[in-house]
Amino acid sequence: MITYGHEKFIREAIEGVLMQECNFEVELIVANDCSPDQTDSVIQDIITNHPKGFRIKYIKHDSNLGMMPNFIFALKECQGKYIALCEGDDYWTYPLKLQKQVDFLEANEEYSMCTHVAKEVNVINNMEHLFPNINENTTKTIQDYIANNLTATCSLLFRTEYLKTLPHWFNKIKFGDLGLMLFIFHRSNKRMMILKDFMGVYRIHPGGVHGSLKKDNNSLVKAYKMHLDFIAIIDKEMFLRKEFSKEILNKKITVYRIIKDLYKKNNVLYYYKFKIIYVILKLKQIILYKKK
Repeated sequence: MITYGHEKFIREAIEGVLMQECNFEVELIVANDCSPDQTDSVIQDIITNHPKGFRIKYIKHDSNLGMMPNFIFALKECQGKYIALCEGDDYWTYPLKLQKQVDFLEANEEYSMCTHVAKEVNVINNMEHLFPNINENTTKTIQDYIANNLTATCSLLFRTEYLKTLPHWFNKIKFGDLGLMLFIFHRSNKRMMILKDFMGVYRIHPGGVHGSLKKDNNSLVKAYKMHLDFIAIIDKEMFLRKEFSKEILNKKITVYRIIKDLYKKNNVLYYYKFKIIYVILKLKQIILYKKK
């Protein structure tokens, strides 16, 4: 659990972990990235007064590392057979969440990760919905996640053995959870299971990373440009620009289409710039991957 400025949310996040009912031991790593608010006081109160506070290993950094360095730090602190993620502004809702996920992976060696349905609660526009929208347990592959991230960070649980070392490029990327999943997919050559059960809540709020990238049109453009940077690093560093080239091209086409449409209303010059790139990529797709 990484946290920064989560004074309003951190208690619910931690208590969602401490309420877990498991037939195995659970240690909660909380890495506080020098929060400027009262996040530290709330955490200290839980450690002191909660009957399961002893399960918390708490680190408060004296200076701000930044989101990705703090995330990497927290991952390296984990010692268990499995690692589960829950950021300090999200929370788990079901006491058997971890047990269900661990039971599945223990029984299915051909899977490296297990996630579940979560509820996205957007406090900016007062909307919420469940995602992914599935009615039965669903298997996913690396190709699915190159195309689209179908997983809330708070739902991810994976085998630690595939994360003994992190790649040198990992701290460059902007979407650490998706980068982590693609890395584990690629290293393990195994699949992911998404359980149909709703067991966690993912918040979008003005103080959060994704909330800040969804507040207006310009912010959305910035977010999707970050997706282009992300996929470029993944393609170069992980896939060596050979593997999954078709899926990478499809992803680029999707993102360029979205960016050009976002520019259409308020910046005609950039609209045509991204439209030209979009058309070129579509032509490349037709030439390289047309059905014979």
